[in-house]
Amino acid sequence: MDDEEYRKKVEREILQIIENSLKERQMNADRATEIARYIVSSLRPHMTFNQIHDVVQNFDEHFSELVPVVLEVSREYQEKVKNAVINHVDILIKQGKIDEAHTLLKKANNNEIKLKE
Repeated sequence: MDDEEYRKKVEREILQIIENSLKERQMNADRATEIARYIVSSLRPHMTFNQIHDVVQNFDEHFSELVPVVLEVSREYQEKVKNAVINHVDILIKQGKIDEAHTLLKKANNNEIKLKE
C-alpha cells in the first residue's frame, strides 16, 4: 500500500468512527462536522507515511473518539520501524559492523529512529 492509499485508509477509518457514533447517538452532527473539518485540514493528499503518522498523533488530543485510529497508526508505524531496523542490523552484522548494529538497536529502543522519506 502506498502512502496515498494509506492516507485514504485512515480517512475511511475515521469516517467509520463518525458514522457509527452518529448512528449510536454517541455524537451529534456538530461534533461530527468539527472532526471532519479538522481531519480534512490535517490529512492532505500526497503526504508521506511519516507525515501521516505525525499528524495522526495529535488527533486524540482534540478528539478522544479517534484514539483507535491513533493507536492503529502508531502500531503500524512502529512495526515498519522495527522491520527496517531488523533488516539494517542484519546487514551490519553480516558486514561485521557489530558496534554500528548495537548503536542502531539502542537508538531504536529509545524511539530515536524515523523511517526514511
